Amino acid sequence: MENINTNNNNIVPTIEPNNNNTNNNNCKCNCLKCSYDILFGRLTGASRIDVNVDLESCCKSEKEEEEKCTGSCSNTIWQDGKYQYQITIPNLSNIDDGDNNNNNLDRLKNGIDSIEQIESTKYDLDKRLIEIEMVSHNPIIPILQLLKTLKYTITQIKTINLSSKSKSNIKINPTTTTTTIIECPKNIERNKILIGIYGMTCASCVGIVEHGIKSTDGVLECSVNLLSERAEVIYQESLTNVKNICGAVEDLGFETKVLELENPGTFYLKIDGTYELESITLYLTRVTGVTLVEHRGSNPSLADLDEKVFKIHGDSTVIGPRTTIQLLKRDLNLVGCLVDPNSSNLKDSLMRKREIAKWKRLFIFSIVFTLPLIIISMVLVPAHVMFFMQEVDSRLSLTRESLIGFALATPVQLVSGYTFYRASWAAVKNLHGNMDLLVAVGSSAAYIYSIVSIVLRILNPQFEGMHFFETSASLITFIILGRWLENIAKGHTSSAIVKLMNLQAKESTLVTLDDSAKTFSVMSEQTIPSNLIEFGDVLKVVPGASVPTDGRVLYGTSSIDEAMITGESIPVTKRAGDLVTGGTLNVEGIIYIKANKIGSESTLSQIISLVQQAQTSKAPIQALADSISKVFVPLIISLGIITFIIWISLGVTHSYPASWTMGNSPFIFAFLSAISVIVVACPCALGLATPTAVMVGTGVGAQYGILIKGGKALETAHKTSAVLFDKTGTITTGKMAVTSHKILVSESEMADSKFLELVSIAETSSEHPIAKAIVQYCQYRLDNLTPPTTSNSNSNNNGRSEEIIFPTNKLKEMAKDFKAIPGRGLECIVDGCKVMIGNLSYINENGINQQDDHLSKQILELESNGATVVYVVVDDKLVGYVSVSDLPRQDSARAIELLHSIGIKCFMVTGDNCRTAKYIASRVGIPESNIFSQVAPKEKADKVKQLQDMGHTVCFVGDGINDSPALSQADVGVSIADTGTDIAIESSSIILLKNSLCDVYQSIHLSRIVFRRIRINLTLALIYNVLAVPLAAGCFFLIFGVTLNPAVAAASMVFSSLSVLSSSLLLKLIKLKH
Repeated sequence: MENINTNNNNIVPTIEPNNNNTNNNNCKCNCLKCSYDILFGRLTGASRIDVNVDLESCCKSEKEEEEKCTGSCSNTIWQDGKYQYQITIPNLSNIDDGDNNNNNLDRLKNGIDSIEQIESTKYDLDKRLIEIEMVSHNPIIPILQLLKTLKYTITQIKTINLSSKSKSNIKINPTTTTTTIIECPKNIERNKILIGIYGMTCASCVGIVEHGIKSTDGVLECSVNLLSERAEVIYQESLTNVKNICGAVEDLGFETKVLELENPGTFYLKIDGTYELESITLYLTRVTGVTLVEHRGSNPSLADLDEKVFKIHGDSTVIGPRTTIQLLKRDLNLVGCLVDPNSSNLKDSLMRKREIAKWKRLFIFSIVFTLPLIIISMVLVPAHVMFFMQEVDSRLSLTRESLIGFALATPVQLVSGYTFYRASWAAVKNLHGNMDLLVAVGSSAAYIYSIVSIVLRILNPQFEGMHFFETSASLITFIILGRWLENIAKGHTSSAIVKLMNLQAKESTLVTLDDSAKTFSVMSEQTIPSNLIEFGDVLKVVPGASVPTDGRVLYGTSSIDEAMITGESIPVTKRAGDLVTGGTLNVEGIIYIKANKIGSESTLSQIISLVQQAQTSKAPIQALADSISKVFVPLIISLGIITFIIWISLGVTHSYPASWTMGNSPFIFAFLSAISVIVVACPCALGLATPTAVMVGTGVGAQYGILIKGGKALETAHKTSAVLFDKTGTITTGKMAVTSHKILVSESEMADSKFLELVSIAETSSEHPIAKAIVQYCQYRLDNLTPPTTSNSNSNNNGRSEEIIFPTNKLKEMAKDFKAIPGRGLECIVDGCKVMIGNLSYINENGINQQDDHLSKQILELESNGATVVYVVVDDKLVGYVSVSDLPRQDSARAIELLHSIGIKCFMVTGDNCRTAKYIASRVGIPESNIFSQVAPKEKADKVKQLQDMGHTVCFVGDGINDSPALSQADVGVSIADTGTDIAIESSSIILLKNSLCDVYQSIHLSRIVFRRIRINLTLALIYNVLAVPLAAGCFFLIFGVTLNPAVAAASMVFSSLSVLSSSLLLKLIKLKH
């Protein structure tokens, strides 16, 4: 997400520049042109935005765009005024997403209603248009973020300045409308592909692949994951294609395979039988819910698919693979089956099955030849076994040992070494270096010298050269053994995400209900593969079985073990109406659920996707290893050459005792030292130090319900010095309950029942948590029932609240002319009366007189006990108030205590009054000086900035749509998935799956442990290379008489990589307390 913040001094959103999408890459000011360049380019996917503004602007013309912006216009464009935004959204509809109480459009409406500075909103579903009037440009930022999070497609945005009617024209393509801000073409030139890349071994390989892909014209972004063996590439289709990108990687010596991205509503069917492609395509296109049908003949990027496989795009709430297969059978008598084009590629890549099998096979082949060679050269020949010392032919000065050595070493050198030669040639051809090049140079030098020595001995019997076939063969064999063991260890680093994948149930029980029955009645059951589950299916879950997908319980009661998803060890009771998550375990009773999220939309799939993204991203500290890896190989080869020159020079001039050579000639001594230097150096250890620790660390976090979005979040979190908590829904339960109400006028003016009915009708139209609590309270009182309170509405499970069923009372009337004022209150017409309900600021703003000492004392007492007072005004007269309480979570005080114990300062921000804020803060242990009260939602980011200006690394914890700017502004944003909105989760760096505030401490604690391990890994890798290279070069021989022969050097190199991997795997032993 963009780093967006607002402050009181400058209304302009400050957005971190994105050089990939902006026209004016050097321009970093806050003018309208620069802001829209960045903002709309990121949030709408526009590939180019042209900006023309009639007001004063500091941006240069296109010819001068390389000059930096002066920033002089930062306060001239984004000024207060009245604006109308018209947003065209083709997929704007009222399609239910499975939650009967909240469909996608409702989530959009609720989100927009909660954003400040919006005066009115109009939804035209026929025209697929939203018209929004606002008092500044600021609300457009969270609105676009919300639309992006809810997966709405924006094709056009227009704006009109209703205050001054000034014209602005910001567009991609010329249009006749002078008020068009941005026109997003339907086929935006930003395509995303996933490529499997096989053969990468270290950071040098990753760097080579990234450089090769980014060097391809039209590639915009590229991220390569060493451990999962895949690259995510964003490119412009008009400039390049998938074939060119894959070709660039293959030219570097790596194998590639295009992998299909998982998208909601997209599936692949293989249709057997005799038919014409075009006729089947036409038939499938006409199926209700299907939007696009592709096959390899129509889309070149699908060239790897079987010719009978069709890629079908559709609305997952309308059509699915099972229904499509049934239609094909019924209408065309064709048999279709669901296929996964990626099959088990991801899981196999994560477990390194392909690489493990490859290196194991090569090791077995190599050791068959190398072991006899080592025994002959290092045991039998030194023992003077005459058979090997004798010459093959008296006419040739060729011993049997030499001939056998050549025969045994050659298969290893040419067959097993082919992998290294191929990768080395690709690297040299592209002016790069990698570990394979070092291995190839070292082993080839020994092998070629040995052949030359034998030939010279045959030509000149007086030549006293030596051969090193055992050295060349053992070098390759030891490296292959190291690669085998290394890939086994790499597979273990991915065990956490593989476990998550294995949670997905293979089969499910689909039931058909008897709709005519008055009670819940099952007509039939059938077992189906879980990948054929469709939206709205009713599924039976028996004890001991995994919940097949996300859904809502229709019938039955059971306990669900959610430990594998959230890390919470205590099973959670689920009954009719409750939501369940796919992958969790049904412990006790039989339940029937209705599927509301399937495939890639399910919670488990999204968790897996988030963990994958986290493990793909790089920590900033990785830049150190990347910088070293760029020069590592050329530097080591140069050191090898320098080592040879120095030792041969010293030997020729007899500058060291002859005993140092241990019976070898000065040339052989120098030669072996040079080979040892080349072989012992290990860029792999440096390259593995960070990504392996990040992968294991994020996997451990996922097991405990802590999702960390990548290495950058991990590295920043460990520096956290201050945590700023939002109050409502974060420190508190967010489950408001009315404690009391009072009528301030006589009963003849306002009867109790009339008061409750007016308030209930007015608040029914609001989605605010306080409004829901008030409606619930009023309806209970009108039904003469005992209303729930904060003390009895909460369960004892980390502050998690049970869903409360509303009474059956139906209101006879709805509010008219309803208008919500975010952060203040509401106004409407009920039964001909003008009703205003809101906080003290709202009442004062409307000039309502409430000066009464007795009333003030009552309010003071309520607020001092943590209550929020909501005033009720009817026909401009204050008639009463309602007090609402929201108590702290049961673990809030413990969480803050834990954070204080590790030296982190805790702060709280709230829009509530200072007395209520002080009460809540005192309950959880936050000092009074660390409270920010009466803060408007848009000002939360300012408080984050204020703490950052004080020198703090700030972690912000929030859960609402209005928290997204603060989450983005913070160094680390944390949201709680159980209570957080989609946009808050999208804006955060860390997501907590459990509804427990203690996990804020756990996430920071985990980040510190992981980052400490990264430092240890890098230290191990650096110390190894700093000591091993001089040792191999013979520097320590001068002092201690110790050196390394090439075989030992190769074994040492293997050990260095394994030591770093083992260090990272120790993170799996971390036990976070529940």
